[in-house]
Amino acid sequence: QGIEEEDVSPGFVLCDASNPIKTGKIFDAQVVILEHKSIICAGYSAVMHIHCAAEEITVKALICLVDKKTGEKSKTRPRFVKQDQVAIMRIECSGLICLEQFKLFPQMGRFTLRDENKTIAIGKVLKVVE
Repeated sequence: QGIEEEDVSPGFVLCDASNPIKTGKIFDAQVVILEHKSIICAGYSAVMHIHCAAEEITVKALICLVDKKTGEKSKTRPRFVKQDQVAIMRIECSGLICLEQFKLFPQMGRFTLRDENKTIAIGKVLKVVE
């Protein structure tokens, strides 16, 4: 209540004042690489589209690989991820964005990663770190 249409821009999130949505820059996510010619490793950057916001991101660290069939997580940290693999990675955004854990609020917890006008990966937010 009390918000004018001019005050709202694309990417803004309207929420209940008593239960505000989380904002963060760094988060852990489970990412499925759909189509990407080379490998993805720490330091890789792309554009993340989450709800209706687009934000530049950098992969800070690869935490583990996830087996597609069994869902088991690898014990060792991978050095890189390639096409058709599922990985849990720590991602840092260039700015502050609104996001929520996928299991608590699916609509605010799913995203796509795009590079060179192609969707290279889809993912879900597991944990907001900061």
